[in-house]
Amino acid sequence: MISRRTTAVLAAAALAAYAVLLVAANSWIAGGSDSSGYLNEARLLARRKVSEGIGALALLELPAGDDEAGVFIPLGYRAGPLPGTMVPTYPPGLPLHMALLGAIGGWNAAPFLAGPIAAVASLLLLFGVARELGLSRGLAACGAVILAVSPIFLGMAIQPMSDVPATAWVLAAIYFALRARRRPAWAVAAGAAFGVAVLVRPTNALALIPLLLALPAERGPILRAMAGGAPFAAFLLLFNDAAFGSALETGYSGMLRRTMSPAHVLPQIRHFGLWLPALLTPLLPIAWLGIGFDRRVARRDRALLVTWFGVFLLFYCFYELYDDWWSVRFLLPGIPAIVLAALLAARDIRLAARPKRLLGIAALAAVVLVSAAWIARFQLLGMARGDVVYRDASRRAARFVPSRSLIAAMQMSGALKYYADRPILRWDYTSPAKFADLRRRAAERGVALYALLWPFEVAEFEKHLPGDWQPVGRWRDVVLYRLD
Repeated sequence: MISRRTTAVLAAAALAAYAVLLVAANSWIAGGSDSSGYLNEARLLARRKVSEGIGALALLELPAGDDEAGVFIPLGYRAGPLPGTMVPTYPPGLPLHMALLGAIGGWNAAPFLAGPIAAVASLLLLFGVARELGLSRGLAACGAVILAVSPIFLGMAIQPMSDVPATAWVLAAIYFALRARRRPAWAVAAGAAFGVAVLVRPTNALALIPLLLALPAERGPILRAMAGGAPFAAFLLLFNDAAFGSALETGYSGMLRRTMSPAHVLPQIRHFGLWLPALLTPLLPIAWLGIGFDRRVARRDRALLVTWFGVFLLFYCFYELYDDWWSVRFLLPGIPAIVLAALLAARDIRLAARPKRLLGIAALAAVVLVSAAWIARFQLLGMARGDVVYRDASRRAARFVPSRSLIAAMQMSGALKYYADRPILRWDYTSPAKFADLRRRAAERGVALYALLWPFEVAEFEKHLPGDWQPVGRWRDVVLYRLD
């Protein structure tokens, strides 16, 4: 038999190896809308600001209250509450994490470690939750392995995205709430962790139901949890008021109104019903569906696991339709409940000890092998190599174009803001008539017009911004054009 100390050392070594893998595969790039948006906001918050001016307005000598100033706002931003300003659309939680890491370790690399750090924390917290639910150390470790190799978890952990930090803070809230059953003071930490979870992703407010089920069913711990979360709720309301002009407004408010619809429910059920079993194997979703009937699990804990994943699944069934596998990332804060349900099912299945152990090993191996196959198919560990062009094209284009220039962009606009901070024109928001006026105004003021485009943008770009655009630079697939 291996001693407990040796087992702990091996587990620590495995966790360290996983952390090294995450760092090696990590994307250190501010790329598309989300990653550049979070990082642009982090840098803004580090300067203790929530909004900034729209640079193109001054360049073209347009009034701050121009009705069409939105054509100069990059991806990840929206118009600010004051004329001539813009604010990031994203909630402040992840950018604050990034800003803190940037202050500690510098801005070259440290902010990009938010995902890997949150991933390692998630594995430790999942282990802790499993132990609080009465599972053995071995089964709790198996749960950490299942989450670690999940393609959707791994894929989001190595990008500057909020999905894994959102998962980590929900796990923290549930873990502290379960500990409060033995020591009520932990309820304060549970409320605080829930508050941070909502700062990272507002839809994490859905976790309030499982949080209440994890807490002791007593008035005192609930009040303590409320006290722990209150400062973060107050901060979010103040932030929203400063950034969006109303404490109850968020950067997502308009998007949710546009994207939520009952018409999405059946297509989303089919979509999630396809990809969840494919990515996790059918074993895990089936275990979650059956956890309500496992009478060896306390009724309150069964309700906890059912609602933990169920609230996220229900909400995102109404959300905008996506065809890609990666949309499962929206469910990540609830996916630990599926893993925990599978662990409890493995514990409670009625078999003799030896066949039960062999069946458990086979099930774990199946989950790991399926996950590894998807990771290889999606080339997740090499994904970062494709993002480098965002940084290189933005920096080189900024060095190439004159200082008095306006760069038309869409997909590259957030990266241009982060790496070059040059005035941009969102071609996808600009009509041909508006462009004719801007072109005339730019010519009168000696402002050169350029465009930085991916191949998929070119056809539509030409409809919005007609003219004699000549390629003057290329960085892999991204091409820089100049308007003659």
